[in-house]
Amino acid sequence: MQLFLTKEELRKAGKVSCEDCQHFEPGSTPSGLGFCALTQNRQARVEETGKTVPDRQGLPPDTNPDHGYAACFPMAPRVCGKFQEKPAAIA
Repeated sequence: MQLFLTKEELRKAGKVSCEDCQHFEPGSTPSGLGFCALTQNRQARVEETGKTVPDRQGLPPDTNPDHGYAACFPMAPRVCGKFQEKPAAIA
């Protein structure tokens, strides 16, 4: 019995892994800490105060606001509307 989906099966289901995205910036440990370059400097405006504050910096865009995955778990499957596959490595 297969417990985990393959990367191809995840892609067919509309899910991807941050580590496969060209916007993923790896951290100092293999498959460990990292961030989404698209959201690294994202800001949000707080209506009550009118101030602009950091907003979910480093998290993948378009995650579920209730339980989104941090980019420090790059192998966790997720849905990301801005996913762009990494270009193939030149041999």
